[in-house]
Amino acid sequence: MEYRRDRVALSMYMAGCLFDATADLMKLNDNPGPSPVELFERFLAWTARRTPGSDR
Repeated sequence: MEYRRDRVALSMYMAGCLFDATADLMKLNDNPGPSPVELFERFLAWTARRTPGSDR
């Protein structure tokens, strides 16, 4: 609930998580892992989605 009403702060936090996940995946030489598009969807794309009845 920390980011419930602060979508910008949530997006910034999730961008940091994306950065960390990307760095971790770069260390895996033999496993390509998720594509950049999949990572974006997983970490950031959903933060901009609005739900019906949301106040923002």
